[in-house]
Amino acid sequence: MMKKSLLALCALLMSCSVSATTFNEGEHYQLLGDASFNAPNQVVKVFSVNCPFCYKYDKSVTPGMVKNLPQGVTFDAYHITTKPPLGKEKALVLAYAKTQSEDAYKAAKMAFYKHYHDDKVHFASGKEAIDFGLKAAGLDKAGFDAAKDSDEIKKTIVKWDQGLAVAKIQGIPAIVVNGKYLINTKSVRSMQMLDELVAELVAK
Repeated sequence: MMKKSLLALCALLMSCSVSATTFNEGEHYQLLGDASFNAPNQVVKVFSVNCPFCYKYDKSVTPGMVKNLPQGVTFDAYHITTKPPLGKEKALVLAYAKTQSEDAYKAAKMAFYKHYHDDKVHFASGKEAIDFGLKAAGLDKAGFDAAKDSDEIKKTIVKWDQGLAVAKIQGIPAIVVNGKYLINTKSVRSMQMLDELVAELVAK
């Protein structure tokens, strides 16, 4: 699965601008069925900072995709809690950071990615992971402690974990359109193709 995902990413990044003109269910995308969730006019990326391919997507694919979304379509990212190590603690930090500012969220996310995948460092405890993420985001521990059990944070985590059923289908990162169409990323050969596929699925 990991090797296939890497090959798909390389093909996406290195290909020319040739794109498909017809997109087929089963080949380019699939219906989520019971794994679907409510996200109309939205593209959702299901991911984890513990996933190396999610890191590659966040650096090289996601920014361009978000920039080229059709008018009126929004983007969100669901960080699942179950992928080790310390997936729940990292998700809590990201959920809290997102309530503070998009810059804080991005700073914590990229710091977690770098720490684990580039620096190859593992946290000794959940507390260490939380403290690291908060520091990277420029947020204080007192604010986090006061908010971590709030309804807002709980609702965010519950929403994000809707991605767990999606992740079981073809791994992560997973790109979902309108909460019901899962893009088969291995079939995507260029950024242009991805943009066109997203646009077509949004319009369904």
